Amino acid sequence: MITTATMTKRAALLWLAIGLFAGVVLAMTFGGGSAKADGHISGLEEVRTSGVEQNFTPGISREKTEVWIYGSGFVPGTEVYTLITDSNGVLTDITIPAGKRKDGGGSVYPLVANDDGAWATEWRIGRFSRRGVGGEGMFSLLVMDTDFVTLATTPVALCNNEGGKGGRAEDADVPSHCEA
Repeated sequence: MITTATMTKRAALLWLAIGLFAGVVLAMTFGGGSAKADGHISGLEEVRTSGVEQNFTPGISREKTEVWIYGSGFVPGTEVYTLITDSNGVLTDITIPAGKRKDGGGSVYPLVANDDGAWATEWRIGRFSRRGVGGEGMFSLLVMDTDFVTLATTPVALCNNEGGKGGRAEDADVPSHCEA
């Protein structure tokens, strides 16, 4: 038995193109939409610190160095959390009530964007100076909403620039992210 093709290659490609175009149109019409659709993400969120490089003394139980963190471009009324990953890879919330700041944490709780979409808090490094917790290095500070969607990030370099109890030996190499 001999079968014949009822459709030419050109016609098949045309139908394939029409199907792909229709799929794209349907996806755009009925798809999940953009991140802005839920009303709590502006797409303009930014976070900055009082300086990328922060001096601290590693090896002490509670570092008193404080870092200002500023956010802007947020939807007014959005509650956010500031988090940083410690040297063990554990994501740590540094937006904690002020009464617990001796062990690290922010100065404002809850942290909510004002009418201009801005907020500020001060993070006391605290336990991040302990051996096995933090340490000298580059870290990413993340700002997340209450659904733990990352809205903004900024780098933070923790550097031991003064020596002291946890000081760097005189002949030790200074990490490239720290001032010499």
